[in-house]
Amino acid sequence: MPTTQGTCAVCGGDLVPTAITHEEHRGGKLYIFHNVPAQVCRKCGEIWIAERVLQEIDRLIDRGRPDRFEETPVFDFALTPAR
Repeated sequence: MPTTQGTCAVCGGDLVPTAITHEEHRGGKLYIFHNVPAQVCRKCGEIWIAERVLQEIDRLIDRGRPDRFEETPVFDFALTPAR
C-alpha cells in the first residue's frame, strides 16, 4: 500500500501519491493529460496537483506537442429527448 504524504485540506484524510488522467478545458478545447503526478485523499477522493505540475500543464497547452489525438463523443442533454 502506498505511503501517505500529507493531509487533505477538505476532510483531513490521508493523501496518497498516484498518477491520474487530468482534463483541462481551454478556449472551447479539451486537453487530456495521462500519468499526471497527483495526491488523492483516501477518505473523500479529493485530488491535489502540485503547482509545478499545473505550470507544466499550462506550458504544454501553450507550446507543447500532443503525443496523439483522440476522438471524443459529445452528448448534450438539452438536445436529448426525455425517456
